[in-house]
Amino acid sequence: MSLKYNDLQPWTEMLIDALENKGASSSGIPNPLVFPYASKYRMLLTQIRNKELSKYNLEQTLRQYQREIKEVTNQPHRTDDLTEALHTYFIKEFMN
Repeated sequence: MSLKYNDLQPWTEMLIDALENKGASSSGIPNPLVFPYASKYRMLLTQIRNKELSKYNLEQTLRQYQREIKEVTNQPHRTDDLTEALHTYFIKEFMN
């Protein structure tokens, strides 16, 4: 059995929710510098779905968000995994 794009799509929203949930902190201590990025990712997803972005702009924005989050997070491994996964799913969304 192979997965199709639509089988994976709910993961995008779940990953954004994970980033928003206490700023992806395993300790449960909110990181107010990280979880606001969830709304930025949601806005970006809306722009993708409305076909308002080029692939170049999308990739640049995703890299920028990842760099910014990496600078402020207290959970670098956790947030890096989340942002890498978001990057993958956003590109799949764009290509759909």
